[in-house]
Amino acid sequence: MTPGRFVYLVWHRPIGAVKRSIREGGPVEQWITEQGRKEMEAAADSLGLSLSLSLSKNEKTQLKPLELHMVVGKRFWYMAAFALASLLKVLDRGLVAHFYSDGSLTKEQAEALARLPIQTKFHSAEEIRTRVEKRLPKERFPNLRERFENYPNIQKLISPHIGSRGPKIVLDADVLFFTRPDELLEWQEEPKGVLCATDCVESYGYPKEVLEKLVGGKLAREVNVGITGLVSEKIGWETLEGWCAELHASYGTNYYLEQALIAMLGAKNGCMQLEKNSYITYPSETQIKQKAGTMQHFVDLSKKGYFRQLWKEFV
Repeated sequence: MTPGRFVYLVWHRPIGAVKRSIREGGPVEQWITEQGRKEMEAAADSLGLSLSLSLSKNEKTQLKPLELHMVVGKRFWYMAAFALASLLKVLDRGLVAHFYSDGSLTKEQAEALARLPIQTKFHSAEEIRTRVEKRLPKERFPNLRERFENYPNIQKLISPHIGSRGPKIVLDADVLFFTRPDELLEWQEEPKGVLCATDCVESYGYPKEVLEKLVGGKLAREVNVGITGLVSEKIGWETLEGWCAELHASYGTNYYLEQALIAMLGAKNGCMQLEKNSYITYPSETQIKQKAGTMQHFVDLSKKGYFRQLWKEFV
């Protein structure tokens, strides 16, 4: 154990847990929220069966289905199930979901997702790693490979796109939809630039002027990667490797690296940013109660209303 790791475990981690408990209303409030989360996870196991009582695969017209890509594992699989269930309630067409395992998805969890009344395709961790080994060899892409091994967020950028072609909309699991996402359907039909959501605050992890100098253009404000649309063959992995190398050398690693890279790709290729009051990141208690907007993305403290009550609307 390194000295830094020891200090983190005996000081920073406990202090962080206390601060978070205070922000979330104390231990009792945290316990109530956790019970709601456990109830949601348990309900997800039979969600496909309950939905199938009123919906069947490919029953919704002959319109081109909405196709989505999601990285899933044992921490997020049940949220992904409810995100797709909420979409089924509002879509006027079929739904196709590509699931990319982060290595922790169990057979039982995959089977629960497969029971949803939609078309599904699973990409195993072994399949993804084979493509990464072939397309991102360590000797040419040392920074991207190091981040792929140690920074889970970048899987959303690499796993669906590496060794692939065509437009792909990648969706976070902790979202719910309340009206038809016409903007996603339009981008899928005619992908113009990089599709992204809008954050509640700007979080790129690195100085914005440094990112703009690297890309040679202006970054959009408050890019959020809860929804990301990219054309796989237009990403430019060599370019991403160069950006990562520069940022790591000057500033080290950062939790928001993936978000910074997507914002930079948007500056390079054009950005179609979803309206923040329609695709809401970090909804307020009032917005949650009103089911405001087309979609809500439940980050940080907004998970309280999500875990305690809102998911039950889709059972």
